[in-house]
Amino acid sequence: MREFQTHDGDISVSEMARLTAKCMSISRITANSVDAGKVDAPAVTGQIVLSMVQPGLIAAAHRLRVNYDSKVEYEIESALGCGILISGDPPVFDIEGHGQVRHEAGRAVIAGNGKPVKAFTHYKANQHNAMAGFYLKRDFFERFGPDVTDDGLAALRGLLNVDYQAVVLPKSRRMVEIAKRSLAHPYRGELAELFLETNTLGFVLEAASMLKEANRIANTLGRKNYDRVVQAREIIDANLASPPKSLDLAMQVGLNLTTLQAHFKAAYGTSIFGYIRRERLELSRAMLSDTELPVAKVGYQVGFSSPAAFTAAYRRHFGEPPTRKFPRR
Repeated sequence: MREFQTHDGDISVSEMARLTAKCMSISRITANSVDAGKVDAPAVTGQIVLSMVQPGLIAAAHRLRVNYDSKVEYEIESALGCGILISGDPPVFDIEGHGQVRHEAGRAVIAGNGKPVKAFTHYKANQHNAMAGFYLKRDFFERFGPDVTDDGLAALRGLLNVDYQAVVLPKSRRMVEIAKRSLAHPYRGELAELFLETNTLGFVLEAASMLKEANRIANTLGRKNYDRVVQAREIIDANLASPPKSLDLAMQVGLNLTTLQAHFKAAYGTSIFGYIRRERLELSRAMLSDTELPVAKVGYQVGFSSPAAFTAAYRRHFGEPPTRKFPRR
């Protein structure tokens, strides 16, 4: 039977702790506020979703605004967690003996611990954010037997065999879209539970695939070169409409141009120019679906010099002309 917890509206620190502990791999959780008398007062306002969608697989998501300063301490049993910041203020988690884990919008963080760890996070008044992700316990992998042959699942499972390790994945619009669906979908009741299960499995598969690909690139290029290529990609992603010239990009990440071009193609299967063109078009498709902007304006905003150039490139890439879709509600 599924353990399904959801809450909308005001929630106290102690109630937030209780909901979290009930679904997650937490053996002890303590909630404190700056004013001890506020522990049972409404600490946050918003939406929390926690659901045991399958044995060993927990869907987790929230959209919250913090009402006053507070601190939550955890003792986390062996588990693997993946979370991505959708919007708002980045949370910071302190892991005893292992430093801090910081979240950045659009980049999933996967953290695993084979042994219990202590952690805590501070909530600041007026802080707000939306996040989504999942938790995996060991029994999730038991259905696959003692050997997990898929590199992605094997990499995820491997994070349960270390004391503690956190991996920050590259930015992913696809991962953000999956995360958003954890909080916003049209279903209710049993259909909502079924949708959340399916969506969370998609989350796991995407995380496993990205972790597998990150390990492949790092093994091919070496960790330092991998980090530089990821940095180059993130600079491009942040400036898609007007990216730096390739030579300037190479200087920013500390590689010569020839090496950057070769490593970039080895990592992402395309040239820097090809990547920019592809990402501009993928972004334009999302904008046509999610906004009411005219087609020509979308083309200009993603960096095309004219509506004709945008239409021609869009048709070559997607096999159809760009048309504004009805925005998602």
